[in-house]
Amino acid sequence: MNFRAGFVTIWGRPNVGKSTFLNRVIGQKVSIVSDKPQTTRRVVKGIVNLDNAQIVFLDTPGLHTPKDRLGEIMMQEIEDTLLDVDLLCYMTDPAFQEEEERKYLEKLNGFSRPVFLVLNKKDLLEEGETESILERLGKHYAFAERLAISCTTGEGIRELLERIVAYLPENPPYYEPGIVSDAFERDIVAEIVREKVWWHVHQEVPYGVEVRVEEFKERDDLLYIRAIIYVERESHKKIVIGEGGRMIKRIGEDARRDIEAQWGRKVYLDLWVKVEKNWRKRDEVLRRFGYRVK
Repeated sequence: MNFRAGFVTIWGRPNVGKSTFLNRVIGQKVSIVSDKPQTTRRVVKGIVNLDNAQIVFLDTPGLHTPKDRLGEIMMQEIEDTLLDVDLLCYMTDPAFQEEEERKYLEKLNGFSRPVFLVLNKKDLLEEGETESILERLGKHYAFAERLAISCTTGEGIRELLERIVAYLPENPPYYEPGIVSDAFERDIVAEIVREKVWWHVHQEVPYGVEVRVEEFKERDDLLYIRAIIYVERESHKKIVIGEGGRMIKRIGEDARRDIEAQWGRKVYLDLWVKVEKNWRKRDEVLRRFGYRVK
């Protein structure tokens, strides 16, 4: 069989399991995960290398109605992934609202590549419910394939990958074997730190958090990393630091463990918290933070 390779974008509402799916099929964390919506802010590439194929997945932010400039940029990034991909996986879950899904599927009008309907969290459904949901949503778009999977148990994932490969063009691999993401080291570390903020800090605070890695260097037998956690208000800064610095210490310890596991070495993680007021609404700051402002 000739080798196949191609790009596959993953669309879907927030919290349907897009990032969890990507981390599972790759075998390591390249996309952060939280039970809060809008955790993923940028398109993240994850590369799956198989014996006869290479699938380059594009994990996208959750489909949503923008409430600020950052949200507008995120939605533009999602739609830009349609420009040069070979296939789209539209992921949903049992908590779907049919009218909301129909609205987002309308964005695919004119998209000429195959689209898969992927129902995640199959493990939460009773027998018979899976096919019913696939049929209901199947009325709103001419899907090439309709499948149910569980990112928790792994059920259906192998079949999904096999079906994706069947639709990919014959190409040599785009990336060398062993490469699982094209993300820079600093970006991966920043996302790990941001994930820990999302896990430990609640209410509206995480939505106004951005993390930038200022230093990433070798120091003797360890990796020294200095990162700044940006928040939008002084009151949020106090929450992230916590009483007596306990919260920032907890965030740092959890992030350091993940970074050490990923890099396989000792890490000194130096975290700072700064205020950048209303950064989600300011183009100049969004541009400085690495977002594609048009």
